[in-house]
Amino acid sequence: MLDLFFILFCAGIALIITSYICCLLITRYRTFTVQSQTPKEFGIEYDDFTVKGADNTKISCWFIPAQDCKAVMIVSHGVADGKSGLLHCVLPFIKSGFSVVMYDLRHHGESTGDFCTLGYYETKDLLLITDYVKEKLANGKPLCYWGFSLGATVSMLAAAKRKDIVGVVARSPFENIRNVVKHYAWKFYHMPYLPVVPIALKFFEWKTGAKINEVDVYKAAGNLKNTPVLLIGSENDRQVPLKWLENMRDKIGGSTELLVGPYGHVEIFEAMDSDGVDIERAISFLSETITNNT
Repeated sequence: MLDLFFILFCAGIALIITSYICCLLITRYRTFTVQSQTPKEFGIEYDDFTVKGADNTKISCWFIPAQDCKAVMIVSHGVADGKSGLLHCVLPFIKSGFSVVMYDLRHHGESTGDFCTLGYYETKDLLLITDYVKEKLANGKPLCYWGFSLGATVSMLAAAKRKDIVGVVARSPFENIRNVVKHYAWKFYHMPYLPVVPIALKFFEWKTGAKINEVDVYKAAGNLKNTPVLLIGSENDRQVPLKWLENMRDKIGGSTELLVGPYGHVEIFEAMDSDGVDIERAISFLSETITNNT
């Protein structure tokens, strides 16, 4: 009997430790890629500014004005990256008349914040950034969002809370926290969903103050029906299954469009450099939404 009790006790301790490790993995995302470039490296003038995010976090931002600006596009990067990592993605937009605002997610790059919250506080931050941009920088021009991975999910969640976003380009967004943690836990760390992930998510909420049920594109879908959304994904994306994007398209409905490419999650950047098909469609998609709103 004592042996059984000891085994169960050890199993319980192992479960708690494993779940807490899972929690640490998802809250400690920070910028791992080299962030050495600025717009000046491309001969482009820009302004640095800082926005106070949720819970007094300082969000580091760039404003890159375009000549003959037709809209302002706010760009949100994915986990383990920063605003510098997406510079090559936004250059075609700038040339096409989109002024661009780029920023470091909380706990990334030059922004402050103790944790990555997988979209909870990040959505609140983007809403505050949008308020600042609308008041200080947009000069009455339309506002739109472009996001990748976590940044794509955040862009969709923020757009669902606003009436002034004319369009969203969402590259490889995940549908909600529960499913993305479940997917990553098994796919990359071989941790089973039950009972590890539910306990890890409880630790996550306790540690960060985030509410995982509020980071759910499906729940926000009803408020996105009147916002044009371009979803971009791939069957070869190991991090974000294409089925998630198909479900989002069907759930949101309206004018939501899904563009499927042949590349994987990270390889999308190589694909953009090689043929630019997705960037071309994103530019035309946003340009069409601007025209339809003027």
